[in-house]
Amino acid sequence: MPEQPLLINFDIQQCGNEAFTYYIITSSFIFVFMFVTMAAHLFYWDAFYIFYLLKAKLKGYSSLHSPQSVYDAFVAYDATDPYVSEWVMEKLVVKLEEEGENPLCLEERDWFPGTPLLDNLSHSIRNSRKTLFVLTADYVKTGMFKMAMYLAHQRLLDENIDVILVLMLEPVLQHSPFLRLRKRLCDKSVMVWPKTTAAQSWFWQNLKNIINVDNEFLYNKTYIHYFTSR
Repeated sequence: MPEQPLLINFDIQQCGNEAFTYYIITSSFIFVFMFVTMAAHLFYWDAFYIFYLLKAKLKGYSSLHSPQSVYDAFVAYDATDPYVSEWVMEKLVVKLEEEGENPLCLEERDWFPGTPLLDNLSHSIRNSRKTLFVLTADYVKTGMFKMAMYLAHQRLLDENIDVILVLMLEPVLQHSPFLRLRKRLCDKSVMVWPKTTAAQSWFWQNLKNIINVDNEFLYNKTYIHYFTSR
């Protein structure tokens, strides 16, 4: 009968080494997973924006045929916020459409009922000369904002057309690499809603001018050759 190993001969040091190895592997996996998750949540669209700009710079642009724009601007905003919706309908629409004759595309008014969200969003951006992002602290955290920003950047990659305008109703993204890069490249495409009534007439006139002019003519001359193929 074969001799059974005695418990007294068991090397407990070997068990300790294996347990420590598994502890290191497990702890490292948990740490990496938490780090990636937090980074994706906090910096997802900033990294996404920089990645596609660098990709466009290395790969170059290819011009595609694009149908003539139906709207001067698609307004992307938080339609669930009553204050923002009221500001868009009673101020933005009045100043640009009724007084400025700039047709706008609005989610609450112009989207087709029953059509998938992505289809409505893509159709609105593709058929508008500009995409105007009305930013608030809550809106920049939503998936709708990230999706609209992605589709607006896709026009830059596909058609070599920069359609992005940023209008901040609230001070948001102050430390965002995306916003700093945007200001360096095309400072006039980033606007802030003035709190003083006296400055609002200038703001509306400036917004009308920017909507009617292609962004490439507003680029900083120092940086334009890095982001265009012309």
